[in-house]
Amino acid sequence: MKFFVEKNLFSNELKIFQGIFEKKSLIDILQNIKFNLSSDGILSMVATDLEIGLKSEISVEAAVPGSFTINGKDLYDLISKMPEGIVEISESNDMNIHISNEEKTCQYLLLGLQPSDYPEIPSSSFDNPVVLPMEVISNFIYKNYFVLSPDIKFNLGGALFKISDNLLEMVSTDGHRLSYTFFKSEESFFEEKDVIVSRKTLLEINKFGDSGSLLLDFDNNNLFFKSGNHELSSRIIDQKFPNYKSVIPSETKYIASFKKEDLLSSIRRALIFKTRNNSIFFKFYSDRLSLERVTPEKGESRDDISIDYNGPDIVVAFNGGYVFDFLSHCTSEEIEIAINDSDSSFVFRPKIQDKVNFTYVVMPLNI
Repeated sequence: MKFFVEKNLFSNELKIFQGIFEKKSLIDILQNIKFNLSSDGILSMVATDLEIGLKSEISVEAAVPGSFTINGKDLYDLISKMPEGIVEISESNDMNIHISNEEKTCQYLLLGLQPSDYPEIPSSSFDNPVVLPMEVISNFIYKNYFVLSPDIKFNLGGALFKISDNLLEMVSTDGHRLSYTFFKSEESFFEEKDVIVSRKTLLEINKFGDSGSLLLDFDNNNLFFKSGNHELSSRIIDQKFPNYKSVIPSETKYIASFKKEDLLSSIRRALIFKTRNNSIFFKFYSDRLSLERVTPEKGESRDDISIDYNGPDIVVAFNGGYVFDFLSHCTSEEIEIAINDSDSSFVFRPKIQDKVNFTYVVMPLNI
């Protein structure tokens, strides 16, 4: 096998694969990318962790067709640091992969593994896919993935993605907070489906960019996504997602509104004073919101910001990191907090919603 490829093109493709590899995988070949070169110059690249699989195809100058597998991280690290220009890669049926630049001033040898040992990944023909706006999906992921912990498995380790007629929804939760986003389209998606999509899958989809369309297909066990020359397969999480509708209050009594940057700056300063659970006391008054924090080791802080509030005085404690996460992922300059009482969940949302409606629910800390 032998081919020639422009260094930056190849490096950019290899970079997309880096999130597939697990640091603690016990199967060596799962650290590899499988390459297959056809006689017409189409180089196919495949990587999998057995839960998700990624495939990419690019055109190269082919000399000898064939296939091999090679450690994906090592290859990316090497190619990305090589001089600009054309890279030559060859393998002569001994799984020794030779890599050099066009001038032969850089020459390397990496050891590969047999392609026949590489696991097959599920695939789809995308004959009748659901066509989703990539801009919306990218927005969904941005406003949901940060809630999901990589340490949480099964139903809480993924986001619920729902399609119904002309409505797209995505929900994520870790049991202490919840992010809910939805988008109403002027056209029907001609499909009804609700599935849990893993955090890792969301991060891989996010690498496809935020323009164009994302094609979605599925079978009984897998989801399939396609954008441009990239295809991603992901095993469906066969779990029941929590009843998120019961968490979002249907009605609220009071509204507090303020400038996002005011609260964001105040929380940044308060978080300097470390506490075990990141707790910050929010004290709502008619004309201001006071953020207070006391730590025996560091001292204490208090920040007042101006708010527009129509309710009684309320004192409540939040995990400051949770509120900071919402503010960091909200694009609106003004924020609302919908309140019932100090014991119920609080709803954070942009005062003016954009194309994707964003609602964030946080439970108060029991202090």
